[in-house]
Amino acid sequence: MVNGRITHAMFIDDQEISSPATDMMPKSVQFNKSCENYRCLCNCFHIKTGAFIVAGTELLMLLIFLINSLVIIAQDDTEYEKITGTCDSYVMQSFSVSMIGIGLSFLAVLLLFIGLIRNTAALLIPHLITQMIVVLILVFGLSCGIIAFSTNTTLFYRLMNAASFKEHPRTTTVALDTETTARFITIFILNLICLMLQCWYIMIIHNCYCYLKERCRYMHYCLAFSTPMQTLIFR
Repeated sequence: MVNGRITHAMFIDDQEISSPATDMMPKSVQFNKSCENYRCLCNCFHIKTGAFIVAGTELLMLLIFLINSLVIIAQDDTEYEKITGTCDSYVMQSFSVSMIGIGLSFLAVLLLFIGLIRNTAALLIPHLITQMIVVLILVFGLSCGIIAFSTNTTLFYRLMNAASFKEHPRTTTVALDTETTARFITIFILNLICLMLQCWYIMIIHNCYCYLKERCRYMHYCLAFSTPMQTLIFR
């Protein structure tokens, strides 16, 4: 209600923002679907489409990390432990932690898909929280990689969790063969790419969250005053 009378909620395009009709409308419910904040990927896609692309690429990343974890556990040589008399459960522990992380990340991506399909902004919050945690883990992993490559310290190679290897029980450093070194370098580069993408993806998902919130506010306004919503594009 504005100046004692009910106004109609309107869906606004760029060319309509300064029109007299929109001046009567409360600023809090003016919804511009063409706003630059609702575009992503170099303005090629709507923010919601971009969020779907983010979810798809994240599923691909999770698949790659899952395959890597399965390869590590498959290549773990328990015979070496029997011969040397050592008991190294690090590989299995690392595998368990990786599976938990991948499972939680998959759940966050699944909630993202549901939130986008149902236009529910709240379901994007777990994904944003997971992304922030993943960024911290990737930064930690890259830091371990830099230290490992510089010092050949066994502990930091272990923390990278890129390949299964055996070290001498009485040493803190390890000399890796060419194949294992190549795998560590590959995982390091993959983590670096994932970090850069996640920093970008956080902005996309955050903007999509804002879009869905604004869309929900607009629709509630329309329903409150029984105004038609034929102009709203259901993205």
